[in-house]
Amino acid sequence: MIAFAAGIFASGATLAGTASLYPTEDCSKAVVQYDLNMCAGANDAAADKALNEAYKTLLARQPDRKSKARLRDAERAWIVHRDKECAGEVGPQEGGGSIWPMEMSNCLEQMTAARIRELTKLRGCAAGVSACNPH
Repeated sequence: MIAFAAGIFASGATLAGTASLYPTEDCSKAVVQYDLNMCAGANDAAADKALNEAYKTLLARQPDRKSKARLRDAERAWIVHRDKECAGEVGPQEGGGSIWPMEMSNCLEQMTAARIRELTKLRGCAAGVSACNPH
């Protein structure tokens, strides 16, 4: 069951049949919890690296200092939100058992992959954010 769950989360970069956003390891081949934890951690790290690249690309496209500052502040707030969301979903590490690192890494990776998609969408907005997200 654990290997099955790890395999599902390892494909987080390809949710909904979209192209991979970053390279991931196939965690379904791992058998022991240590290996599952390491694999999930590697996929989380790959997602984080891709997020940083997407953010830097979008930041470079901002027209002025104020726009850059708004994006920086939004990204910092999103990271705090992501971390709290996963902490709430996965629960505290104390009492979480040996599976806790994998569950936390999987949550962080999934949320990070979603954020990469958001930043990539914004990067494609030639007329600015409001053109992509009309209210």
